[in-house]
Amino acid sequence: MRGIVSPRYHQVYVTLRTWVRDGTYRPGDQIPTEPELCRMFDVSRITVRKAIDELSSEGWLVRQQGKGTFVHMSRARSPASLDINEVRGQVANLAAATEVRDLTITEIEPDEETRVSLDLQPGVRVQRAAHVRLLRGTPLGLITTFVPLDIAARVNQTEMARRPLFELLGTAGIEVARADQSIGATLAGVEASRALGVDMGAPLLRLTRVVFDVMNRPVERVIALYRADAYQYHMQLRLPAGGQK
Repeated sequence: MRGIVSPRYHQVYVTLRTWVRDGTYRPGDQIPTEPELCRMFDVSRITVRKAIDELSSEGWLVRQQGKGTFVHMSRARSPASLDINEVRGQVANLAAATEVRDLTITEIEPDEETRVSLDLQPGVRVQRAAHVRLLRGTPLGLITTFVPLDIAARVNQTEMARRPLFELLGTAGIEVARADQSIGATLAGVEASRALGVDMGAPLLRLTRVVFDVMNRPVERVIALYRADAYQYHMQLRLPAGGQK
């Protein structure tokens, strides 16, 4: 981790937050002790405490005097479940209704949260692909995917302008088993404001998804930023068969 240019406490902060968000540590679980975290990240106790303090102030963690630090029960709720085939269908439907503009594919060293999400060692590079989705000529979303290079080598880049990567993974022989998806709100930065034609600081819907294969290896991370004035996420809520009203 010494080779990554970012504040040391922020590296610890991002990793711990990712562990909470992806379920590595579930609500009520105790995270490693401060000495253990110092050894894991090769940082000082002051650095670890600064990261934990920030996560505690944001409601991700809670300290219990004499016991340790735990994942906050209310902030890190267990995720709802959705059939992955339904998600696959949603992605396919969006792709069918929209068109791709400004596809760029590069090889980069990922940011810390992407590195942790894809379970990569420091210094390992990934393929970054970004494009704008247009709906009837109007920018709808800025979609960015991060994929390990050995996975990216199996995907036809020409097809990426026509078909979503989620679908292309299957045609490349990668069997998708599950995905962790989160939806929240954010504000448009420089890249998103230019790509989507909105003002800096405009509200956006932020969808993140990490896709896993049958060996439980993360094979793709997606960050999708959608215009709040043009995109809706529609779900139908149903009782299970034989369920109570």
